[in-house]
Amino acid sequence: MIDFRYHIVSIVSIFLALAVGIVLGAGPLKGEIGSTLQNEIAGLRDDKAQLNTERNQLQARLDQRDAYLSAVSGRVLAETLAERTVALVVLPGAGAPNTEAVTEAVQKAGGRVASTTTVSPDWVSTGKEAAARDLLVQQAATATAVDLSTAASLAPRDVLLATLLTRTAPAGDRGPDDESARAALKTLADGGLLSVDAPEFARADLVVVLSGRVTDGSEKTQVATAQRWVGLAAALDVRSRGAVMAADVEPKADGTSVLSTLREDPAVAKAVTGVDDVANPVGIASVVFGLSEQYGGSAGQYGLAPGADAAYAPVPGT
Repeated sequence: MIDFRYHIVSIVSIFLALAVGIVLGAGPLKGEIGSTLQNEIAGLRDDKAQLNTERNQLQARLDQRDAYLSAVSGRVLAETLAERTVALVVLPGAGAPNTEAVTEAVQKAGGRVASTTTVSPDWVSTGKEAAARDLLVQQAATATAVDLSTAASLAPRDVLLATLLTRTAPAGDRGPDDESARAALKTLADGGLLSVDAPEFARADLVVVLSGRVTDGSEKTQVATAQRWVGLAAALDVRSRGAVMAADVEPKADGTSVLSTLREDPAVAKAVTGVDDVANPVGIASVVFGLSEQYGGSAGQYGLAPGADAAYAPVPGT
């Protein structure tokens, strides 16, 4: 049996070991330990300085590359979208600079941005706002004679918005005229569901969906919301000559990426082109080339994030 004397001996042994360590550390081993620690600290400082230098050099090279690509983009993109009209659809969380960059790129490519529509989170809400939204959607559909009964797996609201913003081939298009479509969009805008910037509105041939991340709610709620935004992109693709979803995907960012969610849906990923690096010149070029590819009936996933088929979209004519 372990008695009181055993505990006393154990405690004394521990204190003796500590005392010996202190004596050795302050005596014969003091210089060696101190020297070793100082050398290791100096080595770590040198490594950090070297890494910072390499990082700055790499960043400078990237900045030079991006500056060059921006300078020559006009010639590279020229006439890629000649006589094409493009509708921009901006989802919650998409950055304004990306919208501006895509607009400029479409213009450089010879195309015209027919409208820029910023969609409210209420568009995909399942809360108390949903009933009022659906009523407005039905009113706008009735006013423009848009048949929502053929929506199949697509949400009727998404079919309506896609029909108001875009058109299929002129010979096969059955949507409303531009003036009626604009009036219906105003109805939706007055209800707080979206806003439209379109000095010279026209239903467009192609569409770019600028997306971001869903950050509200639990992870399950975020995924469900992202899937509903993917449904809108799918409807825009079906009712137009083609759709591209563009985003700046950051793997470690908070929330759920809408573009990543699209890529997890095989059927939609085969139909809607995705570009995950729209914040840099290569990604911007991929958006334009992706639109051209869509107009020709093909699609792909481009960039550096998971699910990409290639780093950039194929250059037309090569």
